[in-house]
Amino acid sequence: MDSSENPTSERRRRSTQAMATQGSRHQTQTRRAGRNRQPNRLLLFGIPLVILIVLAAAIGSSLFGNESTGPLDSTIWLGKSWTYAGRSDSEIADFADQLQQNQIGKIYAYVSTLNISSRWSGGPYGNDSFIQSQDDVVDFKEAFKQAYPLSEVYGWIEIWATDSAGGYRLDDPDVQQNVADFSNRMIEELGFDGILLDVKSLFSGSSDFLQLIRQVRSAVSVDVPIAIAVSPDLTPDDDTVGAVAQIAPGTMWTAADKQQAIAAADEIVLQLYQSYRSSPLDYINWVAYHVKTYIDLLDEDTRLLISIPHYQTASDAHSPSVETIAAALDGIRVGLAGLDEDKRAALTGVAIYADQDLSQEQWDIYQDKWLSR
Repeated sequence: MDSSENPTSERRRRSTQAMATQGSRHQTQTRRAGRNRQPNRLLLFGIPLVILIVLAAAIGSSLFGNESTGPLDSTIWLGKSWTYAGRSDSEIADFADQLQQNQIGKIYAYVSTLNISSRWSGGPYGNDSFIQSQDDVVDFKEAFKQAYPLSEVYGWIEIWATDSAGGYRLDDPDVQQNVADFSNRMIEELGFDGILLDVKSLFSGSSDFLQLIRQVRSAVSVDVPIAIAVSPDLTPDDDTVGAVAQIAPGTMWTAADKQQAIAAADEIVLQLYQSYRSSPLDYINWVAYHVKTYIDLLDEDTRLLISIPHYQTASDAHSPSVETIAAALDGIRVGLAGLDEDKRAALTGVAIYADQDLSQEQWDIYQDKWLSR
């Protein structure tokens, strides 16, 4: 069957053409910009250089004073409602435009879960096997890349650390190899730009977790970025963070655990939700603690993204009225305010975790509290 009969192949062809077209436009714009940078000697004659610099700064401030200044590497998690929902190309294109406007250049696209039965799940409800429904994921990925060629699309993989009997299995070499092989397939066969490993649930670091990352690294190219989702410190030993009645004090990752995870991965995605907090102020202080703690431990080779919540499924651990985008971003700002300029610059960006599409009101909050901070 030729490419005209294969929707996935056709999408790949269109994506390649789109990237080539965009590259050509970029080169043309660069050449034009180069020509435009030549000064008009008639206009500049006799004007001191210092005055020109002051005028340029004033004009630039007037024209671009409201331009966003946040990082370009921020991210959003996209779950089954995107990757398995069969959304139209136009809907995906509109969403891609929205992400570009909000300086989000990367997505974590849900792929599959290694469930408690050691089966890679698929389908909108997780009831199918991945092999039965992988075309839906590939179609979404191809459509998104066509709409946003310069974006990065990571394959988001969930791994349950327990089996169907409730036993711990992350130390099983067969499980680790299974995850590594599946990660390789995401890159080599399905064409994802990177891997996000989301192991559930880990409330402290472990050598098994580190070995899993190493296995995945050995299965994919050294150039393929590996991101890891990291659970928060629920009740850290810190005076700025209040206690939680449901959780024992000192439930946290040690500094050594954090440093080892940072060293093992290309990207840390720190999940700052399901905090068991009932007060917005307590939640803000809890977020600020994590920002300062992780940035202090960060090395220059690892990116750090603070994952913030926008989901409405309430539980004992998560209150949608407490753990909001606004409160999380306030917590990040408080945490950054306590650091010097160099350390503040070490934070790569944020990763929005949502179980529903953001409203314009939510995007406005994001722009106000993050992009325009």
